[in-house]
Amino acid sequence: MSRREMNGWVFDIAASPGGMTVWFRTAAGETVALFAPFRPSFVLAGNRLKEPALRAAAARWKCDLARGEGIDFLSGGTVPAWSFTVPGPALLGPSVRKAEKAFGAEALCNADIAPEQQFSCATGLYPLSRAAVDCDGDGTIRSARVLDSPWDVDAPHPSFSIALLRMEGTGHPAHRSVRPLEFIADGVTQSLLWESGADFLRDLARLVERADPDLLVTEYGDDWLLPRLLALAGRLRVPLPLGRTPRTPDDVSGASRNRGTGIDPAAPGRVRGGRERSFVSYGRVIFRAAPHTLAGRWHVDARNSFLFGETGLPGLVELSRLSGIPLQRVARTSPGTAISAMQVATALKGGILVPYKKREPEAFKSGVDLVVTDKGGLTYLPRPGAHENVGELDFASMYPSLMDRYNISPETVNCACCGGYPPGGPPGLPVPEIGAHTCLRRRGLVPDTIAPILLKRRLLKERQKAATEPEARELFRKRQTALKWLLVVSFGFLGYRNARFGRIEAHEAVTAWGREKLLSAKEIAEREGFAFLHGLTDAIWVKKEGAEAEDYRGLSERITAETGMPIALEGVYKWLVFLPSKRNRSVAVPNRFAGAFTNGEIKARGIALRRSDTPPLVAALQRELLERMTKAGGLSELRAMLPELREVVDAAVSGLRGGRIPIEGLAIARRLSKAPERYVANTAAAAATRELCGRGVTLRPGSKIRYVLADRGGRAVGFLDGTETPDVARYEEMLREAADELMDTFRG
Repeated sequence: MSRREMNGWVFDIAASPGGMTVWFRTAAGETVALFAPFRPSFVLAGNRLKEPALRAAAARWKCDLARGEGIDFLSGGTVPAWSFTVPGPALLGPSVRKAEKAFGAEALCNADIAPEQQFSCATGLYPLSRAAVDCDGDGTIRSARVLDSPWDVDAPHPSFSIALLRMEGTGHPAHRSVRPLEFIADGVTQSLLWESGADFLRDLARLVERADPDLLVTEYGDDWLLPRLLALAGRLRVPLPLGRTPRTPDDVSGASRNRGTGIDPAAPGRVRGGRERSFVSYGRVIFRAAPHTLAGRWHVDARNSFLFGETGLPGLVELSRLSGIPLQRVARTSPGTAISAMQVATALKGGILVPYKKREPEAFKSGVDLVVTDKGGLTYLPRPGAHENVGELDFASMYPSLMDRYNISPETVNCACCGGYPPGGPPGLPVPEIGAHTCLRRRGLVPDTIAPILLKRRLLKERQKAATEPEARELFRKRQTALKWLLVVSFGFLGYRNARFGRIEAHEAVTAWGREKLLSAKEIAEREGFAFLHGLTDAIWVKKEGAEAEDYRGLSERITAETGMPIALEGVYKWLVFLPSKRNRSVAVPNRFAGAFTNGEIKARGIALRRSDTPPLVAALQRELLERMTKAGGLSELRAMLPELREVVDAAVSGLRGGRIPIEGLAIARRLSKAPERYVANTAAAAATRELCGRGVTLRPGSKIRYVLADRGGRAVGFLDGTETPDVARYEEMLREAADELMDTFRG
């Protein structure tokens, strides 16, 4: 059998019978399917385990057993560990469940690490890595060498082609009348009619085959489009190959095909499904539609992927490379899943046993202790009003930087080795205010994981700033934004009750240091003659008569030098307004403000424009008002501009009254917090939910709905078909309220 070495990139990794299918993009641009024999494993560890029982269990489960040692995460000590290697990836989950039943969850380690991630850790072939592989002509990998690192800032990768598949119009397709399907590739849009049946499916298959995109982006593809297409194809018995046909090196070179490998010959076009789920994240109920992934081609549902919306394909590539999670799966997960996978990889690299389930309960605290420790980030209450020449200074990734600098991790907070045990031992590093300490002997797993992320993000931001081409700047922006989300959730996971590497005491230590740094920044600013206007967790707003940008930069340098934490000038506002509470206009809301930087950029928080339930018409009005207001050089010019702004509002109202606003511009979005049948109050959202369910639409906790306030009895219409008559008076009220929200502060 022929042997050859190929250079290129790991495009995708998927579990197969007996090993892993590695889709490989060659340097010549071909995408081939390779096969790597691989058997995942899990570990049982602890001094109470008896070897005869373990060997008997391994024989029953047809697992190979190897004895060794591992490092306990919290204590840092070594414990006996037995590694069970299962016959194939598909048997990992069932074997782990048997082990949990037989030996208990507390003995299980390294047990719920996905086979793809285990493969990447064992071989070094992580998603989107550049590699040289030595394989047989039938695609069986014999050896591989990785030629780059996920931490390389300028690692080259091939260009990826993209096609878009969506229904015509906006909104969820199930919540309105059926419209044509659009396939967009290379700037050309093809419309397909569902009524054509079998011809419709064949035409779609031909378009996908001809375009051969690396990434197929859909809208509502997981939730509605692909399930509907697959159901139609099954009913009409028409093949619908959406994935790529596996091609081995022999196929590419024209040699004969050998199917003796683990590559599934039935894979062409196969769509792999999953399970839908609803869950709570940061107090919100989120619904994730069942994933539909493709073989040899990426499928991303833009409506089912927070990360794709925030960072695009460059961000997904960045996170897939760093986390070891294949791109199609990382697109459908939260940043928390990615940072958790990176923590697992750090643990495996250091020989640390990864707990199967969290085992460390929160330590007891009295009411007085809670008052001291459970304060969270420091928040000032600014006075409502408008200001000129205000500087905003932000600590760079404050909480992750504190975790890195002060070695804050679950196993390093209040450690025994630095807590006076044995008596007379050296003390740890005290945490301000809360009476805790962190370890000075052992580097924590969490800071070990985030330190390289902090460094890479800083380098990417430098590249973004130095880039001269808009495309390059946008690329670096998306990549560093992806890392920003990793850093944001790394702090949240410290306090998450189910996080394997989480502990509330570590979370409290971070916020205690954060409060200390923000207070220090305030005191330094006031000492230097600046008026302190506002402080919010990791940012301060200050002003000084006659100060220029260089003066604010000088202040940031002094704060950095004295606190040891980097703080940078976000910008100088021409004008900035802290908006009052709607209930009490004498009190401001900490996270409600709007302003214009000297470079013309707008920054707004907490206003209608930023809320997801604001109708597009209302958001567009606020956006236009802010864009006009940013032309003002100061407060006097803003006040002089008020008649012009009122004309903008009147024009928007006139368009509404004249029926010139498309119905989609009036849609109000809501996310269901519970199952539809549990809504009892007669609210607009509940009425729209009942209407949609009555039309056969399936809704779940976390599902998003859109509705229009109609003038027929004041009801809400959830199924939009173009026949709705909106409640003009109510929408006019919304427009004027949104305008007043911005303009009232500047009147009189």
